[in-house]
Amino acid sequence: MNCNTAFRSPMVASAGKPPKICCAKPTKNYSPIIDTMYKLPATLLLTLSTLIVAGAQAYQPEDKPDNQWSAIKQPTADAPEAIGSYANGCLRGAELLEPSGTGYLDMRRNRGRYYGQPELITFIRDLGEFTHQRYGHKHLIGDLSQARGGRMNFGHSSHQVGLDVDIWLQTLPDQQAVSPFRDMQSIVNKAAGTIIGGNIAPPIRDALHYAATYPGVARVFVNPVIKWHLCQSEKDTAWLNTLRPWWGHDQHFHVRLSCPANQPNCHNQKPLKNGRKFYPTPAGYYCHKKY
Repeated sequence: MNCNTAFRSPMVASAGKPPKICCAKPTKNYSPIIDTMYKLPATLLLTLSTLIVAGAQAYQPEDKPDNQWSAIKQPTADAPEAIGSYANGCLRGAELLEPSGTGYLDMRRNRGRYYGQPELITFIRDLGEFTHQRYGHKHLIGDLSQARGGRMNFGHSSHQVGLDVDIWLQTLPDQQAVSPFRDMQSIVNKAAGTIIGGNIAPPIRDALHYAATYPGVARVFVNPVIKWHLCQSEKDTAWLNTLRPWWGHDQHFHVRLSCPANQPNCHNQKPLKNGRKFYPTPAGYYCHKKY
């Protein structure tokens, strides 16, 4: 099964040519620059990662007129199925996230990236309910996937199979009005390598804990400074292994769910391992050793 054969249907035909195969031949997400950076000192790494993120925002080679995946605006009527991998796949039978619900508001809806697997939609609703009950706040939800997944024309290499969601690193009181085009705000002082204001807001800390311990969540990507701060402030650090330090992610955190058990064409990442060395950030992948 690949994403070309999966979408040979009247629904796709009406949208034009079927999208190119996106997951028959998965590609490794490898960069010699990033591979070299694994070996750099943590302070230099933080500076370089900031420059890379800034450059990526200024120049995005995939920022072109809509590709065929982005042009399709409706999901298929099939049973939900993820085909391929997070960064090289597509999505059948996607479920739509409502513009708003208890404890959440979907932002930048004009992008059309509000589709996901049912498990992802349920997670967002559950997180919203949790934060609403505990704080009377709502989460600001960023990108999920496109109607049929696949490559986006700007902004992400993953988010292709309906199992990824970006959630802003700020919450707002439930009754507070907010523009859907509001800009995200960083919580990291990149120059100092610290959290702005000294502490992560309790609703965000609890949301990270909720996500990291939620059944079916595979990884939660955060800025290295955020993980290192939590390594210092948390008494129980076991749950922090699910938090993976990664470039950017100072304005939002990225939740990734595992493939649903009944979807054999979906490709999981390798399971997490405690203590695995990956690259020399201040937090590493675990808290009991500082690189």
